[in-house]
Parts: sequence; C-alpha cells; structure tokens
Amino acid sequence: MQEERIELLRPQMGTSRALTVRRYGKAETGPKVYFQAALHADELPGVITLHHLEALLKEADAKGEIAGEIVVVPFANPIGFTQYVDMKPIGRFEMRSGENFNRHYPDLSAALIEAVDGKLGQDADANVKLIRAELRRLIVKHRKDISPLSDLQDLRLTLAELAIDADYVMDLHCDWEAPMHLYISDHNWPDAADLSAQIGSECSLIAEISGGNPFDETFTRPWVELRRVYGDKFPIPMATLATTIELRGERDVYDEYAIPDAANMFKFLQRRGVIAGDPGPLPEPKCDATPLSGVDRVMASHGGMVVFAVEAGAKVKAGQELGYVLDCETGAKTPFSSRTDGILYSRIGIRLIVPGGYLCSVAGEKPLAGREGQLLLSK
Repeated sequence: MQEERIELLRPQMGTSRALTVRRYGKAETGPKVYFQAALHADELPGVITLHHLEALLKEADAKGEIAGEIVVVPFANPIGFTQYVDMKPIGRFEMRSGENFNRHYPDLSAALIEAVDGKLGQDADANVKLIRAELRRLIVKHRKDISPLSDLQDLRLTLAELAIDADYVMDLHCDWEAPMHLYISDHNWPDAADLSAQIGSECSLIAEISGGNPFDETFTRPWVELRRVYGDKFPIPMATLATTIELRGERDVYDEYAIPDAANMFKFLQRRGVIAGDPGPLPEPKCDATPLSGVDRVMASHGGMVVFAVEAGAKVKAGQELGYVLDCETGAKTPFSSRTDGILYSRIGIRLIVPGGYLCSVAGEKPLAGREGQLLLSK
C-alpha cells in the first residue's frame, strides 16, 4: 500500500486542505478501480465501509493478490468536513456558492470525440488505451483552461483526475432514510447486475443523463458519446463502469452494515478478476433495474410536520397513503401518495417541512409523464 497526501488549493490565508489517497496493487498491471466516500461530507456510511474494505485490501496486497491498482480516497471532501452550522454538518452544498458537491463535474465528451478523430482502429484494446490517454490529457487541459480556479473547482478536478482512467468508479454515498440502492448509467446495465446483486441493492436506478453532471457521469458519458459517434465503425467497449452507491441512510453508520458491505465489494472485485480468490455464489438479486425517469418525487403541498405511515424500503401502490403533513395551527392534515407502484427507496430525514418541500421517492418500473431533464435533485 502506498499513501499520498495531495495538497489542495488554499482557500484563504492561514488555511490548508488536503486529500488522502491510498493505492493498493500496482498501476498499469491490470484493471484500475477507484473508490471514494463522503463527497457529500455529512454522508458517513461510506467512510466506515472503506475503513473495513481497506483492511481486506491490505491483506490482499500483501499476498500479491491484486491484479492492477485499487485507489481509495477515504474522505473526498475536506471542504464540507469543516462546514458546521448550529452543531450540524452542512456537507451536501458548499456554503459559499450554494453548489452541490456532487454536481458540475466536467463533460469531456465533445473534446474527446475531436481528439480521437482519425486515430481509432479495429483493435478494441488499443482503442481503449488511446481513449484513456486522451482523457488523462483532456482533464489536465480542462484545469489549465479555468482561470481563476476556485478551491471547489480544484477539489472537483483533483478527484476527477484520480478516477478519469479507471475501469471501475465507486462513489459511496447515502440517502436521508433509505435501503441500499444505486444509480448507474443505462449503458452499464445489465453488465452491472452482478454488482447490484452482490451488494444487496433493493433499487437500482438507471439513466443515461440524470442531470447536473454528477461525479459518476464524468467517467461514463465520454464512452457513451464516443460509441454513439464512432461505434458503427470501430470497436469501442463501454470500458468504464461508474456508479453511485447509496449505503442506506445517513444514520446507518454501524459495523453490522459496513463489514458485510465491505466484504461484498471485495467479492465483486474478485468476481471481476481484480482480486484473486473465490467470491462464492452470486446472491439472488433483490431487484431489477428501473428507470430514473420512473421515480415519483413526492412533495409537500403545505408546511407542517411530516408523519410517515410506511418505512423506507417498503413496496407501495399508486395512491396508497404514505403519510401526511400536519399543520397544527390550522388543523390541516394532508395525506400524500405516489403516482406509481414501486419501492419507497428514499425519504426525508427531518420531520418539519415547508410548502413544496421534498418528502420521499418511489421508484416505478415505467417512465412517468413530466419526468425528464433534471431527474436528480440538482443545484
């Protein structure tokens, strides 16, 4: 194992920030895997999961069982780690700009399409090698083209540079209150069905574009667009599998979850040939993929107190009462429901809501009318 400390752009006099990066195995000897946690700095289940995964990786590395390189960033957001208001961490949005830490990552697709023009051939492996070299060059160029560079942009680009040429990108998050679920490009499905089954995902949401340029799409979208332009002439595999894994809810920071979660990620890498050893039989999948456009995001019609009637992870029917919002001043008690059958895979972690405030999400099997464009909560 090699550990590196990457100094980030100093935001102000007398301050400093850095990323810790640990590398297992050996670069350019096999597949490259990238893990990070706490990009939303108040989402900590991924941090404890990587803590346990690294214990397994250290042992495998010592035995020479890693074919390639596994890069781990145990906490990806030192900016968000320092943002507290009234003893509460504010890790989802940068307080200065109001921007979501998991949005506004660079889309290198157009520049990549131009860069490889006339260079592709009939050897798929050679094409992948060429494309990854261009991606490494383009992400460095993108940094140089931004002037002046803010500390938030520096953080985003540093993370992107670490993962830009990876075969697998695993961005570990959590929801407010939720079962295990994941987001992934529809171009990575059904290839990623074994990952979904191995980690016990109860809801696997697919889309080509989810909105707002989140971290994982930086690494899948260039391959999608390149295949769209050149795929009928040259062999270009979907060479990067990138996903956002939601490790249940923000309060689910327990060894009883994190230890098996780490073991399942280790087994996935064994199954993909990144780590030697027998992962055992693949668990039965708990879900099939459903479209992100089939998610009904339920909003409050007025302010008040939220009282849920069903738990996160429950299978619900369209029109079923999921809870109600109570205005104790007026006596208004307004039930809320979903437009679709599906799994209630996310619900708000607070119980005081404003008009138009987000309450919960239900993932249905078919796209819903009006669900297009910005499919994720953005900003």
